[in-house]
Amino acid sequence: MAGRRRGLVIAAALVIIVSVLTTASLAVAVIGNYQHLGRLINVVRLVTSEYLEPTSFSTLVDGAMKGMVASLKDPYSTYLEPDEYKQLFDQIQGSFSGIGVYVSKKDQNKIVVVSPIKGGPAERVGIKAGDVIVKVDGEEVANMDVDLAVSKIKGPEGSNVNLTVFRENTKNFLEFTVPREKVNIPVVTAELAKGDNRIGVLRITQFNKTAAAEVDKAIRAFQDQHVKGIILDLRDNPGGELESAVDIASNFVPQGPVVKVVNRDGETEVYQSTRNQVMLPLAVLINGGSASASEIVAGAIKDYGTGTMIGSKSFGKGIVQSVIPLDGGAAVKLTTAKYLTPKGNDIHKIGIEPDFKVEPEKNETPHVTGAEDNDSVFNKGVEVVRSLMR
Repeated sequence: MAGRRRGLVIAAALVIIVSVLTTASLAVAVIGNYQHLGRLINVVRLVTSEYLEPTSFSTLVDGAMKGMVASLKDPYSTYLEPDEYKQLFDQIQGSFSGIGVYVSKKDQNKIVVVSPIKGGPAERVGIKAGDVIVKVDGEEVANMDVDLAVSKIKGPEGSNVNLTVFRENTKNFLEFTVPREKVNIPVVTAELAKGDNRIGVLRITQFNKTAAAEVDKAIRAFQDQHVKGIILDLRDNPGGELESAVDIASNFVPQGPVVKVVNRDGETEVYQSTRNQVMLPLAVLINGGSASASEIVAGAIKDYGTGTMIGSKSFGKGIVQSVIPLDGGAAVKLTTAKYLTPKGNDIHKIGIEPDFKVEPEKNETPHVTGAEDNDSVFNKGVEVVRSLMR
């Protein structure tokens, strides 16, 4: 009887929660699926009354929320517990405690290193772009949401994490013990090309909250140095904030639309240019690690014909995620829209093709080290910009 009474109390609690939280449309959905809701209540009752170990109601609710978002089978949507949300927030702000590596989920069961941060712990121990992370501290992560996997890689400063990676080009499994450190994300670097000081080189590794201001500063420096052309390096840039991408792209396109964002109802919001165009020859370097916000920038430049794309086809992520804070410090990250280039092109799962396809040789020094002498994609960019300079 006590167990039955407890089940009724839980059921009543759930009904109250539903009645308080649901909107009219959600209420209709709940009523239309009352049998599913009944099974949910029954599972809660069974777990709380029959499971061997005591389990808190909050633990069950957290699990239900995670499972709800996971049922979407969208690798970019996830429920974020408070510590996971804080880590994501820190990364957007520009610093975090971790191993200094950008990762992305290439498909449903591969978490791939897009690029290690120059000078960071991951690069120092030998982790490379393209490595597939198989295990974190012995736990397989292939089927995890990418944010959950990242949360396991991150941790307290001064601790270590053990990674098992698969290196595609050698077909070998490798083991790494990587120290966790405070990582300041080097978002933008700007310098003159080593072989031609008339060309400014702008490398952007992520579109976080500081990126647009850093690019503005770099462009002013280039103008003071009287550069005659610019190379914009977006290789292995996994993306970031939409607004940051719009502001940065605005430096390289005329006044007008930069990107069109379409929501689930088909409503379109057009983001207009926010800067004056820099009227200089431009080469944009892209590859398979150039994703999301990088493709917003590259797509706008390609549509307007204001720059030349060089490298290999970009990642192909043309959807937008919104991070929605919840009470208690948690959040939900949901895919809420898709984006189109100014001409209305949908690049999701398609990518952006370069104007000049250049694949780096296996013996080349990775571009993340900044070694221009052994970087065929960069050298092609120099060649193209030189041909356009007056």
